[in-house]
Amino acid sequence: MRKCSKYGCLLVLIALSFSVFSQSKSQLEKKQKHLQSQIQEMNGMLDELSKNKKISEVAYIINVKKIEAREQLIESINEEIAELDRQIATQEGVIDSLQRQMALAREQYAKMLVYAYKNRNSVNSVIFVFSAPDFQVAYKRIKYLKKIAEYREYQAKELRVAQEKVEGKIAFLETQKSRKRRALGNKYYEKQKLTAEKSENQEALQTLQKDEITLRTKIKKKQREAQQLNKQIEEIIQREIRLAQERARRERERNAGVENRPKNTLKIELNKVDGALSDNFEGNKGKLPWPVPNGTISAKFGANRHPVLHEVTVNNNGINILTSKGVDATAIFDGNVVAIIVLPSGGKSAVLIQHGAYFTMYSNLNTVKVKKGQAVKIGQKLGTIKTEDDGRTEIHFELWKGGEKQNPATWIKS
Repeated sequence: MRKCSKYGCLLVLIALSFSVFSQSKSQLEKKQKHLQSQIQEMNGMLDELSKNKKISEVAYIINVKKIEAREQLIESINEEIAELDRQIATQEGVIDSLQRQMALAREQYAKMLVYAYKNRNSVNSVIFVFSAPDFQVAYKRIKYLKKIAEYREYQAKELRVAQEKVEGKIAFLETQKSRKRRALGNKYYEKQKLTAEKSENQEALQTLQKDEITLRTKIKKKQREAQQLNKQIEEIIQREIRLAQERARRERERNAGVENRPKNTLKIELNKVDGALSDNFEGNKGKLPWPVPNGTISAKFGANRHPVLHEVTVNNNGINILTSKGVDATAIFDGNVVAIIVLPSGGKSAVLIQHGAYFTMYSNLNTVKVKKGQAVKIGQKLGTIKTEDDGRTEIHFELWKGGEKQNPATWIKS
């Protein structure tokens, strides 16, 4: 009986290892699908740009991002292979141990069968019972013989069940080995693609770096535009803060004498409505949607090394997201449009939305679909993002808390 209880422990151990593996397998598959989706998305953007035969900076940036995504994909495949190796080794050890115990149990069961065969004559059992000194002992001998028969039956059944389960685990183990072979094949394919992409992008970089004068001119122009936009945003935000504080003052005067009124924790004094909107916005930090349905971050918040002229550093007040042609920018939260800003060049506009003490700015719009003073809902279309002559469709997105710039990447979904 003890031997059979060990089968149960081993089978529970295998079941637990399968459960842990299935969780990590699901996470890895989800990550790999997401990365593959990103790569396909960027391939779509590159297909749009391929109409322009000239090597462009934006195509180079997308390729850099695609290379990063493919490197992450290869890293994820390596994690999958390592996890499969651990699981295969663990299961092989457990199955081997279980098979050794089953072999020992079979040997003992075989000895029992041999003994039963040698004593198979029913006369022997009858003599054994009737040779008892009294009825009570005879009854105990009958029960003993019955228990032996039951135990023999139980052992045979347990061995069959254990054997079936081990065969099932072995079959699953073969599936894992097959999955490992596929993962190794995927890794080889992705590495081949990565090598080709890196080589191709290095050639593109060298071509782009030859036109350094034009690039530096573009950088200076963009910096001037960014400074002008930043100045306008700060002026508008200061104006809206003053208006919000005026609304809060009027509300405070109306509620004069009311004790224990809830206080807003933000630096800006807000009335009840604006305060609730701010609290809701802040409560969704890290869960807010992207301002575009699809895309890849091409420039992060703060200081960024220029993708082509690596010695040049460009400061960014928000984030830039490359997306597909014809895509609309959408509001990341409920709010009110406080300004439509016309950018100094290129026929582009920016929309500034207030969410209580918070502000979001959506720049590089070709057409605007909202008006100043309009209330907007989360996901509402604000305008179509402009596609530049070089094929670049890129939104510049900023997020402010009062007069303080925030890193939008920490607020939107990762």
